[in-house]
Amino acid sequence: MKKIIALLLMAFSINSFAEGENTLKDVQFKDLNNNVVTLEKVTTKGKPVYVKTWASWCPICLAGLAEINELSADQNKNFDVITIVSPGAKGEKETQDFIEWYKGLDYKNIIVLLDESGEVIKRGKVRGYPSSLVLDANFTLQKTLPGHLGTAQIKQLMEN
Repeated sequence: MKKIIALLLMAFSINSFAEGENTLKDVQFKDLNNNVVTLEKVTTKGKPVYVKTWASWCPICLAGLAEINELSADQNKNFDVITIVSPGAKGEKETQDFIEWYKGLDYKNIIVLLDESGEVIKRGKVRGYPSSLVLDANFTLQKTLPGHLGTAQIKQLMEN
């Protein structure tokens, strides 16, 4: 009996750990003004979140930013859209260099968060750019998909 209880407790603690690793609620980011923010501060309560992870050196990522800009401006969608860049990771520029570079672009609707700790790419198991993450309304990771997704694909993904 003691062995069964010990196994159940061990299984519960492993599941709790895995669940904690699957949420992005506790991750702190920087915005493009160097302010520390969380997902709760930049998203609408109760809405799932589409996350595009990308890098400034990735031509496919850059080609998709216009679509993300348009999708971000769409007021009729039932989900939020954010993008996350990890300064200093996987060949990305450091924070200040990235911010200066990005401010030279003309995208007014995109929320860009800087994940200096690399938590999102770790927890989301992001292996390359671009990648898409689907978060539920509690910021729990539901899915990670590698590669570029167009607007129609993103909408379909978020409806399911």
